[in-house]
Amino acid sequence: MVLACVAAVVGAVTAVVAPANGLRFVQEGHWVAQPDSDLVVHVDGEAKTVDARVPIPGLEPGSSVVHGETSGYVVSRTRIVEFGKSTLTVEGTMPAPADEEPVAVETPGGPYLVYREAGTVVRLGPKHATVRVPGPLGVPVATPDGTLWLHRLDANVLCRLPRDAERITCPAVAPQGHDGALAVVGTSAVFVDVADDTLHAVSADGLGPAVRARIDLPEDADVAPRDAGGRIAVLDDAADRLLLVDAAGLDPGRTPDATVPVDLPRGEFATPAVSGSAVVVLDRSRGTVLTYASDGTRLRSSTLPTTEGDPQLATAEDGRVYVTGRQGRQVLVVDHDGGVHTVVAGPGPDPSSRPPSSRPERPDDTETPQSTDRDQRVSVPGDEERTPTPDPPGPPGLPPGVTAEADGTTVTVTWGAARSNGARVTSYHVTWDGPSAAAATKTVPGSARSTVLRGLDYGRYTITVRAENSAGRSAPATASVTVERTPEVTVTRGTTDSYDGCEPPECATMLVVLRNFEPNTEYEIIPYSTNTDYSNPGSRQTTDENGYVSFEAFHFESVGEEVWVVVDGRWTSNRYVWEAE
Repeated sequence: MVLACVAAVVGAVTAVVAPANGLRFVQEGHWVAQPDSDLVVHVDGEAKTVDARVPIPGLEPGSSVVHGETSGYVVSRTRIVEFGKSTLTVEGTMPAPADEEPVAVETPGGPYLVYREAGTVVRLGPKHATVRVPGPLGVPVATPDGTLWLHRLDANVLCRLPRDAERITCPAVAPQGHDGALAVVGTSAVFVDVADDTLHAVSADGLGPAVRARIDLPEDADVAPRDAGGRIAVLDDAADRLLLVDAAGLDPGRTPDATVPVDLPRGEFATPAVSGSAVVVLDRSRGTVLTYASDGTRLRSSTLPTTEGDPQLATAEDGRVYVTGRQGRQVLVVDHDGGVHTVVAGPGPDPSSRPPSSRPERPDDTETPQSTDRDQRVSVPGDEERTPTPDPPGPPGLPPGVTAEADGTTVTVTWGAARSNGARVTSYHVTWDGPSAAAATKTVPGSARSTVLRGLDYGRYTITVRAENSAGRSAPATASVTVERTPEVTVTRGTTDSYDGCEPPECATMLVVLRNFEPNTEYEIIPYSTNTDYSNPGSRQTTDENGYVSFEAFHFESVGEEVWVVVDGRWTSNRYVWEAE
């Protein structure tokens, strides 16, 4: 009977914690950088406490932090540092792809870093990818399914990068000459056209029909990345006001209500953010956070200490907005109802060594109280004397210090030893993706710290290195390298022939070879000699699709003299001493 009761209790507990179909975990909270202390700390937005700290040596001022399922990433202008959320230790470093502060987007399948000026998107996490997009780019947004939407400002096209994809597609074109910005309403991307004051739904099928915004939108409008209660928040900075535009007209058959204007105090405002149904406005000049309901009702006003300086807004994957200063000592957490809570994140005893939590999100997006049964334990006779089961090994850490250097068409890739995380690293997988149609991969032993890639085409390559052990593969560490053309031209003695005034063995043509020049391009080749009486008008030759051409021309007969050729006045060949055959 005792055993039956124990089995029943275990079954009940197991039933409580069994995941439902379609269950996924929303990454709770927000990580904050504290450069003065070389720390990043995790703020639990639900509990309003700091529950984890990670030392990051050499933490750069102005760093931001994003996180995904298993790792966090400290992002600065020069590097990206990965740390484990379970180990709370640094696991690797990769160089930043551009010298600018990226826009961070935390979303399922991410997080993403969007370097707007450089036209580069970096997806961090197990499915790491670097995607090149012709820049500059507008402010990116993400729909709830994890699709990243981008506005290419040069061509005014709207592009999408679906979750886990490695290539973008651009299914929609905004009207020529019409400025605007992207936002998300419900589950759909929307283009806010400030030129003709309209809204357009955007999908993989293109740009939807225009819906009047029913107000004159400013040309320099700052648009919130997602709606609040069906309204899009638009900042009219010049007029110190907030416009809450009803997006109901995007649904066929629904008539939108009038736009709600909200007067703001004079200040220097950041682009509005949204937490749940509340609009969040940050006045950087005063370090003040104002929250409004979707009908324009003022909800709360809170201020960061003046010592924090240069406050920033961040919207985390849990939907809350977090406001921090550059020192990261105090954090304002904006809840979904617009309530603002202060969390002191400064120095103090380490609150916990446990990793920050995730909460389950059910498919219908409804929140349910979390049961504490998962923390209960069923006592079985003799259990008190059992030795705790050691944690199973995990995949290796990210290989540190990845570099790639090109020498002609050969690239040497080097890296440091990845953290083993409980199981010996057995191999490293090196992948290169460049001008060729498909990426290629090379596997080397776990003891290796470098490898050589030979015979590459000309162009830019993204090199990734993953470590592998018995538990799986690490996240990829990435480096970039450009294989550049190095034009080479040579001249030697060609076919022996004769012409008026000259007989073999002195007489012959020159054999000229051009390698690594631009494909399918015509070049002018002119011969020269140390014989001052020699002159020749030269020849024009066209390279093939590989940048190669070989030809014989330019009769010569002066044994003992040097000859050479010059291509387009830029590239000079070797000097060949003319010999008799």
